[in-house]
Amino acid sequence: MTSLRARMTVWFGIVFLAMVALFTYMTRNTLEEELRDKNWQGAYPDHPDWKLHGSYSEEEVQDISSELMVSALVWSVPLIITALVGGYWMAHQSLRPIARVNQQLATKNPDNLGKPIELMEADEEFQELRRQLNELLSRLDASFKEMNLYAAKVAHELRTPLAILRLKIEQADGRIAPDLAEEFENELHRLNYVVDQSLFIARAERGSVAIERKTFNLSELVKEVLEDFQLLAAEQERHFILKAGEQCPVNADPRHLRQIIHNLFTNALKHGREKLNVRVHQCNDRTSVLIANEISLQPDLGRTTLGLGLRVVAALLRLEPDIHYQRRQNQGYYIARLTLPSADLNAVGKRGTGWRRPA
Repeated sequence: MTSLRARMTVWFGIVFLAMVALFTYMTRNTLEEELRDKNWQGAYPDHPDWKLHGSYSEEEVQDISSELMVSALVWSVPLIITALVGGYWMAHQSLRPIARVNQQLATKNPDNLGKPIELMEADEEFQELRRQLNELLSRLDASFKEMNLYAAKVAHELRTPLAILRLKIEQADGRIAPDLAEEFENELHRLNYVVDQSLFIARAERGSVAIERKTFNLSELVKEVLEDFQLLAAEQERHFILKAGEQCPVNADPRHLRQIIHNLFTNALKHGREKLNVRVHQCNDRTSVLIANEISLQPDLGRTTLGLGLRVVAALLRLEPDIHYQRRQNQGYYIARLTLPSADLNAVGKRGTGWRRPA
């Protein structure tokens, strides 16, 4: 589909061409009528007292008319080109406010929804558009903050009763069947996970999560996270295949990056099948983590989730703008890729910059 700027240019050119054609046609008809009706007179060279009278023949009228048309066609080509260039420039200038609005809307995220859109143009139509958009963004910002605050309050309020239920189940040892107690424990663990993730998302989207960047070896972090997931994969008769460089230093918050990778592994384990491929490599000044798993042919309805893992990933990525996340499907595989700037290899392991897995 062509852009509005191109359509406006074409419309301007067509209108200009139609006006030139109409003007030429009317000029030609008027000239022909004038030439046919016009009589001329002139002095006779040998007898100054004599006067010669006559009129243009039809052939002469057609010759003059043809010359006019040729001249009009010759001059119309540069005029039409000039009109198209001028029309494109006018369309570009007229649509600049829309482009500025789009640029400002593209930068909107949960942190700056309430920031108003600014336009320098005083045109009434654009100012009305700006006012309506700012009112809409203001309502969205208020609703978003209210929703996050409510979610945080609900999650916080649920933590205490869930902790009490877990303690009561532990104290009721012997009065509840072991299988039922284990089922209760699993459900409480799942609910605690939902509550913790929801609370973390609300805190991250409010900007209440601290960032502590350090330089560390990303390959080591991925290997440590993968140790626990190898056990989970073995229960499903699956396994992870890891290809990692020896040294892939990066500078980021290791806690956040660990949680991002943990959630991506969880997502791949829940929604994929067969083996899971993980690759950590460094290319020039960028380091990447690639996670690829075969797409499940028939999704397991029993594994339906709230999508909290990917929401946590999105919230953490907003805190770490240097980390880029891409996902795509290709030939039956779901591929997720994290890319972040590489760090100085000499900084890894120095005091205050290294990172070790907490005990």
